[in-house]
Amino acid sequence: MDRHRANDPDIFDLRLIKQLTADASQSNSQLGKKIGLFSPSAVSKRKKSLSKRGLINGVKATLNCDRFDLDYPVVILVRAKYGLNYIEKLGQKLKNLPGILSIYNVSGDIDFIVFGVYRNRTEYLAVLDKLFEISEIERTDTRQVHKIIKDFDYSNAVNPDINLADR
Repeated sequence: MDRHRANDPDIFDLRLIKQLTADASQSNSQLGKKIGLFSPSAVSKRKKSLSKRGLINGVKATLNCDRFDLDYPVVILVRAKYGLNYIEKLGQKLKNLPGILSIYNVSGDIDFIVFGVYRNRTEYLAVLDKLFEISEIERTDTRQVHKIIKDFDYSNAVNPDINLADR
């Protein structure tokens, strides 16, 4: 049975996605040389196709936190009070707090893992005060990040070397 669908990415799409997630500022010519397509217009068409097919969304810049003195990263573990639509309600409130980078709803005794970054402890404590005001939160537990070994890097999520027939 052929499990390959027309919208599935091929090897060149996967190589392109890996390159774009690593550095989307590369020119089409640079990208083409790295993925084995030597026509910049072919790379451009593939980028548009990836976007149209919903395989990639937008292009983002990575903020250099050091240049903004954002050297107080934290991981906030949140236990929620269960209730009707509590995930959506609390997720929206968390999303609107300053300094929040990402929010994950997870299983287990913790409901959300929240990553944030601040200039200092005082700035974070002001956000912690806002967390205490959110009625959907049962409790929080914060960990200060001392050193980031590897930050979020979606370029490792795609492996163009897999056998596409095995998907």
